[in-house]
Amino acid sequence: MYGHDKNDVDEREARDGGGRPAAPADRGGFSRRDFLRGGLAGVGAVAGAAVAGNSLAQKPGGMAPLHGRYGAAEATVPGRRILLKGGIVLTLDKKVGDFEVADVLIEGKKIVAVGPNLKAEAQTIDCSGTIVMPGFISTHHHQYESLLRSLTTDVLHIRNIPTDAEQPKAVWPLETYTTVVQQIWTPGRIPNPAGGGTPVWDLGRPPYDPEDCYLAELLASLSQITQGITTSTDTSQSSHTPAYTDAMIRGLMDSGQRAVFAYSPGTDRSAQFPDQPYEWPGRSGDTSFGLGRLAKKYFSSRDQLVTLGAWASWKPVVDPRMKQEQNYTGWQLAREFGALINNHAAHGQMVKDMAADPRNGTDWSDVTLVHCNLWQDEPVAQIGVNNVTSRAWQILSERGGHASISPLIEMQMRHGMPPFQLCLNYGILPSLSPDIEANMTANPFSLMRSAYTLQRGLANDLVYLLSDPNQLSVPQLVTSRQVIEMMTVAGAAGSGLLDKVGTLTPGKEADIVILDANTINTAPMNNVPGTIVTLMESRNVRDVLIAGKVVYRNGKLVGWDVGKLVRDINKARDRILARINGPALVGSIPKGLNSQSDPYRPNFLGSNGYHGQNKTAPEYVLRP
Repeated sequence: MYGHDKNDVDEREARDGGGRPAAPADRGGFSRRDFLRGGLAGVGAVAGAAVAGNSLAQKPGGMAPLHGRYGAAEATVPGRRILLKGGIVLTLDKKVGDFEVADVLIEGKKIVAVGPNLKAEAQTIDCSGTIVMPGFISTHHHQYESLLRSLTTDVLHIRNIPTDAEQPKAVWPLETYTTVVQQIWTPGRIPNPAGGGTPVWDLGRPPYDPEDCYLAELLASLSQITQGITTSTDTSQSSHTPAYTDAMIRGLMDSGQRAVFAYSPGTDRSAQFPDQPYEWPGRSGDTSFGLGRLAKKYFSSRDQLVTLGAWASWKPVVDPRMKQEQNYTGWQLAREFGALINNHAAHGQMVKDMAADPRNGTDWSDVTLVHCNLWQDEPVAQIGVNNVTSRAWQILSERGGHASISPLIEMQMRHGMPPFQLCLNYGILPSLSPDIEANMTANPFSLMRSAYTLQRGLANDLVYLLSDPNQLSVPQLVTSRQVIEMMTVAGAAGSGLLDKVGTLTPGKEADIVILDANTINTAPMNNVPGTIVTLMESRNVRDVLIAGKVVYRNGKLVGWDVGKLVRDINKARDRILARINGPALVGSIPKGLNSQSDPYRPNFLGSNGYHGQNKTAPEYVLRP
């Protein structure tokens, strides 16, 4: 078992037919006994109730009892020593240096020594033939969407800038990330395309239950551990009620992965469920709800694996209870409660607006801006070193802020060109992030390789006069080591954790990945950074330690029943889809342009987002 009481799981399996989707009327998927017994600590279980005369539009179910990580790795034992022996050690700390053969000594959760031929009474792990290095760190991930993996692989984001005949607005039945994920699967509501008025469809509740959010968080974090990601920043826009927020935090904590929980908005359903108040982002001076509640209940100490962040607006806060604009910004609120700031920043004007309000301060060392596309001052491609300027990048650089780039998603979803060149031109080493698994993998090797090849591809094209008639200066090419530092050192800085992790430095916590280099896809190894970036895959991840605890050993998660987790994840997906297709407060879910069937079902075998994306260019007529 991975975190549920066995009796509760057996009862649910018997009730919904051993894995078949629950009937639409089974809104929460839990029995009365579950509700009376269940709930996270501090999260009141809620029974179903009628809404607007519709007996099926019930409140989301409460959490089943979660009694920790059944069978998972034991807690770090104070004073216990582990010696990683005889590996190629890539510390990424210039003062410590790197070693062709060396050892790493861990005591409790800290690294105490790095060097050749260390002697110690310790549990010894043979690392010969491996690369021992800091764990990978990603800085932006909507982990609740792991239940929606591959749901929107062919779709576009469809943003307001630009919108034209080749990039239509996100109006259903056009299936885009906005309409599918941000309207159907997350809030359970498709708004009126004309704005205001009656929505096209309103389920009356989020399709997810809190338990579904818990499972999604657990799935995403454990999956990342198997890929060598020891730290993630989770920006899950599913904080509909306190129960949802608490469930996501519990999923992160139960996983054993280090994480920043960037508290993010959900959907205000208080009109339907007045006893489940919408609390994001909270109120200054108030620890009873929102950020203040989370800071007090879960994040009283920074010396823990999961720390507090916030998807915080740079604009004045609108109090969710008073429905009034306050005289402080979201950044001020985040800082009051010690939360790292992690914001989307899709175009340069946003950054200028952030800086224009003096309440947001001039020290942005606790700020990570994500995506950072389209920050150019002029309408020109950001490919060289002498053809473009950016006041937004200048602001971020001068104020000590951090940038997180999601290269795979930004290229695939039409965010704008991943801004590696401008980021580098203004002296910032960006961190890397997966963004959303509904569209793309979180695999750090894919992220590093895409960053490496994209920057080099754009720069290399400028050496050809045919491609560069204006003779722009060719930028320096990024190196394999610099890209590794994006996925480690810059990730730690962008997570507010560089004093704790990111390098193998004595005194820092032992977040370590051990990569098997003596394999058929990498041997013989002639360059260590190049092997990691250009050749390795997730299968090269042999062992992972987080805070000195071995959480992944010889290619397997320690103590987790992965098969059980995968089965429950599939059942959760089926429950959510059954709810989407079930009775609603308003309308019924319409079939989209790419839906496989009516009622709505994502296209399983064909494209799930092709039709309607481009109405001006002809379809390809291709031969093999």
